[in-house]
Amino acid sequence: MTETKRSYERMTVINRITTKLNRFAQLSNDTRAAAELSRLGLPYLPWSDASLLPSALQVVLNEIEINSRKTIVEFGSGISTIYIAKVLSRVGGRIVSFESDVEWATFVEDRLSALNLSEFVSVVRAPLGPSKLSRNNLNWYDQGIVASALEDLSIDCVLIDGPPAYEVGYEMARYPALPALKEHLAQDYVVFLDDIHRAGEQKILQLWSDQFGIKFLRYFSKGNISRGVHGTAHFTV
Repeated sequence: MTETKRSYERMTVINRITTKLNRFAQLSNDTRAAAELSRLGLPYLPWSDASLLPSALQVVLNEIEINSRKTIVEFGSGISTIYIAKVLSRVGGRIVSFESDVEWATFVEDRLSALNLSEFVSVVRAPLGPSKLSRNNLNWYDQGIVASALEDLSIDCVLIDGPPAYEVGYEMARYPALPALKEHLAQDYVVFLDDIHRAGEQKILQLWSDQFGIKFLRYFSKGNISRGVHGTAHFTV
């Protein structure tokens, strides 16, 4: 056996062990996070494969609590919207959440209304279409609708979990989010991008880091979410 082959086999074993350890850590972190999230007193909500994992959601909620984020913009409505609204109902603030699926947007609005959380959220229906900011000519949320909803906002927290980007060819679908918000970002702000275990999201993080001067922390064992801070903020996990 050559040294190159032995080295390759060692790396393969190490990668397998690392993957298993990350999965174990993810399971442990999600179990703990789910227990903490239950303390918010929300009823059962349908947690799909597209939803943020509990540990990733906890990272976002920690940020809102610790660093007093008050103006939040989200791309991709869902369970996260409702949990964020619940926290904002106590600490103050508002979230603007863009959603391309009209029926899903209505579902989220109905749940928010039933929980008396509507006043803290604007669910904005924004169909996907051509965007001057996109990479590879991929569709993004209607820029006119987005711009109108963001008017006069000073955004200090951004959460990106949409549009869908899991299919081959759609890897860069979420890139336009930060460039589209550029003129509305506060001096101090935080950006979260979900699904960073995928190559597309990794590339997007690199592009944003170069363009906006943001260093991103990657939480692979906490829901595969990244956190990038511009300005000052307390460390949070």
